[in-house]
Amino acid sequence: MSDPRVPEILRRRPWWVRPERFVLAGLPLAARAQALAAFGQIAAPFAQLIVEPDLVTLALPERDWAAMRAAFPGARELAPLRVISFELDLPDDLIGFLAAVSRALAGAGAPILAICGYARDHVVVREAHLAAALAALEALAG
Repeated sequence: MSDPRVPEILRRRPWWVRPERFVLAGLPLAARAQALAAFGQIAAPFAQLIVEPDLVTLALPERDWAAMRAAFPGARELAPLRVISFELDLPDDLIGFLAAVSRALAGAGAPILAICGYARDHVVVREAHLAAALAALEALAG
């Protein structure tokens, strides 16, 4: 069950689509140090690096990936992607915000990748599903 504050938060329509197209790149763990160094050179206002036990994942604008792609010849890529950002500081005790969003987008047939920062959430969707995802958010907001 979602927190009763979720509908009110969504009615404020706090989301927007970042203008850049994004790439999700999967790198072997052996490329970790190289990926960290390359990530440090990114000037984009939105990017994420995730280190898992067997994989390094980068979510970054296409232009930044294009500049570093040659350094990672075996990378797996998913693109083009768009990022929907929820531009508000969510309460740290809020329950079910992303659950409600992901349920709505799943119902619209839009696969997602959720990216969470300290206080803000973001949803990554394939560019082909962007219109359906936005329509689903509008419907959810009422």
